[in-house]
Amino acid sequence: MSKSTPLNADGVAMCSHPSSGERSKGTLAKAAIALVLAGLSFESVAQDSGSGMEVFETFTAVGQGESRANNSLDLEALEIAMPGALPEKMVDKIPGVNVVTRDPFGFYEFGNDIRVRAFNISNLGVTLDGVPVGTSDPRYGSPIGRLVDSQNLTTIKVSQGAGDVTTPAYQALGGSLQYFTKDPSKEQGAMFSATYGSFDHISLFGKYEMGEIAPGFTGYVSGSHFEFTPRGLDGLGKGMARRYEAKFKYELPSDKLDITYAVTYNDRDDFDTAGLTWQEWRDAEAGNYNGTGFGYIEYTPWDFPELSDNPYNYGDLSDQGRNLGPVAYIDSSVGAGEGTNAIYYDKWKNGRMDTLQRFKFDFDFEPGKSMEVVTYYQDKNNYGLWGRDQAYAQTQVRAAYMNDPSRTDIWGQMWYNAAGQPVSETGAVVEEYGADHAIVAPGTPAYATGVAFVPGVPGRTARDENFGGHRYGLTASYTWETENNKLIVGGWYEFDHHGTERPNFNLDGGSILGAYRYDQFNFTNYTRYIDQDVMQFWVQDTWTTMDGDLEVIAGVKAITLDRDANGFLSIGEWLKNEETFRSTKYEDMFLPQFGLLYTVNDNTEAFFNYSENMATPNSGTITTAGDTFDPDILKPEYSENFDIGIRGNIGSSSYTLQAYSVSYTDRILSVPVPIDSPNAGAAGNTRYQNVGGVDSWGIEASGDIATGIEGLSFSGSIALQETTFQEDLLDSIVRIEAGDDIPTAGEGYRVAATSDPLAYEIYQDISGNDLGNTPFLTANFDAIYTKGNWKFNFGGKYYDEVYVNTLNTQPVDSYTIFDGGIAYTGASDTPLEGWKASLSISNLFDQYIWYARSYTSTSGQVLADRGRNVALTLSTKF
Repeated sequence: MSKSTPLNADGVAMCSHPSSGERSKGTLAKAAIALVLAGLSFESVAQDSGSGMEVFETFTAVGQGESRANNSLDLEALEIAMPGALPEKMVDKIPGVNVVTRDPFGFYEFGNDIRVRAFNISNLGVTLDGVPVGTSDPRYGSPIGRLVDSQNLTTIKVSQGAGDVTTPAYQALGGSLQYFTKDPSKEQGAMFSATYGSFDHISLFGKYEMGEIAPGFTGYVSGSHFEFTPRGLDGLGKGMARRYEAKFKYELPSDKLDITYAVTYNDRDDFDTAGLTWQEWRDAEAGNYNGTGFGYIEYTPWDFPELSDNPYNYGDLSDQGRNLGPVAYIDSSVGAGEGTNAIYYDKWKNGRMDTLQRFKFDFDFEPGKSMEVVTYYQDKNNYGLWGRDQAYAQTQVRAAYMNDPSRTDIWGQMWYNAAGQPVSETGAVVEEYGADHAIVAPGTPAYATGVAFVPGVPGRTARDENFGGHRYGLTASYTWETENNKLIVGGWYEFDHHGTERPNFNLDGGSILGAYRYDQFNFTNYTRYIDQDVMQFWVQDTWTTMDGDLEVIAGVKAITLDRDANGFLSIGEWLKNEETFRSTKYEDMFLPQFGLLYTVNDNTEAFFNYSENMATPNSGTITTAGDTFDPDILKPEYSENFDIGIRGNIGSSSYTLQAYSVSYTDRILSVPVPIDSPNAGAAGNTRYQNVGGVDSWGIEASGDIATGIEGLSFSGSIALQETTFQEDLLDSIVRIEAGDDIPTAGEGYRVAATSDPLAYEIYQDISGNDLGNTPFLTANFDAIYTKGNWKFNFGGKYYDEVYVNTLNTQPVDSYTIFDGGIAYTGASDTPLEGWKASLSISNLFDQYIWYARSYTSTSGQVLADRGRNVALTLSTKF
């Protein structure tokens, strides 16, 4: 086997690009400069903290009183966030957190890459007011942006290294993100805001505070509408979201119990967004996209017919790729349904409808003894559309009949002549169930000369996937606190049912522009139903000694998860018309955490934390195709996290400096199965496997500085991170005939013999390579200047070079991007009292930036930044 080495735009072999180690050394100079600039933030008001240090009300507050690296985002102080931005977008300001989104708002969930140190969002514990989201996967889970309006949040708390053992999560290997909503006000009132901006962006938000409805009883209701035009869809379609929330709180007169009820309804629709392969991007920059002799141009398929073998990247590449979006072109030179595009923008669409209800009970039994109980229920209804070409549908329909000629669930039928022989579209006798065997509509008369052919699969088809389900659960945590000790004992239970059905239908007229013909079912990719029961238990004890200067925190958690799957788990099972049932269980009854928090003096504290974490394989692993697949062979993923650092106050400023090390083992990927694996089946099958580990280390710093200039304050953070693969990755399995030469591998690969003398495994030599889309250096800074009723802000972020493939041969350039804004608040006792106007600008200088869209083993994808984004907001309170 041989593989070509990717070339850059100048035709130079990319293997000459510096290795990850060389890149790190070359970046140290930048790191040194950035470290000098780090540690800038806001002047602020002091408040109490559990450690005795002062905690300042800042934009990004360091986490005093915690034995782990910890920062909080004060959203009420954060007036520089882009209106319409989802909560996932906001955490980018925190050191060690990197967020890349495909649109300026983070709206398209499948395009968001949210990473905290070595892990992405799927490996983090995420909660809303103590309610676990379960998983942030946009297909099977609930990204936080569906469950809460950013304007109803008060704080986001991020633990970069590890959430404590009381965080309910079954896929958390790294830290946690905890989102908290505002409590209802005792003062009656209302507020309304309206935003209009770039890309046809409209955001509307209204909220009514009911005040104290009855003694101790308060509540609010809110509603919002958001819309914008995704790239490539001008005049065609808009991404939209509507969200309605309510929250009520009752404080009993005895002060022994508080009861809170909250509900969120979310309804959103978005369009998939296309990207370019790394090589296509390099070709476009070189002015020769796909051999057309043009680079960043506006083009359609019929301009360059020779590109018809690649139907997925057609679109508007003008303005350096900023307008490339969902495919919206049809080849007008041929008949409907026979064009080069299998996808049209309105068949490349997703929708999510969620309802989350939750109760929270806060018991205060007596001094030092309290309990928190949270119950919740979530209902999920989702859809996903996608276009299919005629050939694919016909292949599946023929294969289904081949396995079971008597089946009646398919709309199309095979066509036979009067003698019962299979015939083609022209009436010629063909091989039974062959590729040229005609498929016809039900009720079509038997073939005879002159009878018009009526196709059962007339042209383009499309899927309308329906998925969702419900989940419910309860968390309870009891706290017993004495003078020198704090004990927390608790647990979590959740049941989650998820169903996924992916049927494919004809489209009216056989055209990709046609409406779905739901009466004309062709085939299904799968019909999966997954149930899982999760239980987690924890105990944590904090012992205070050395006159209160030292806290020793020790805890342990236990997790168990039972998962069942049934239905047509793959298209192969549907073709055979045979359903499958699978069941598996994952558990670890001892996952420890140990921490130290030492108060050096009134202004400084040092911390250390060690934790072991387990993530159960995601629900997709149990549906892997193949009769021989055994999900029990998959091991859970594990991580060991070390945190050490110091933080404190200097005058009216604060800082934190922390270092960490993460060891991530038994990583799960969908890769070819080694021949000697119990799950191998036929050699070369691609299934989920444990493939090795990733190690990461880093240094982070952040802080606040109050300047000597009245009204001027700064904030900033910096993070250095090196994350590398520890094992090579199986790429493929090659079989040879007896007497053939041993296969060869291209640069970056190696050949390994197996127990089968005629089979060889090809490995990528990636041990020591950098993890994709993981920058070595990132740095943030923000400045705010307040003068009377005016507020001005300016900030920026540096994001280091990253790779989009595991071979580390496809780099994406570093960039620095700037934001700014201005706001005016109406003065008291004037007609403008209660009004506020603000102008926010992201990518202030309209820089051309390319992001890593995804990374793969050999070739990743990239996406252009959308460009300058301006938003004007008017708001009022009354």
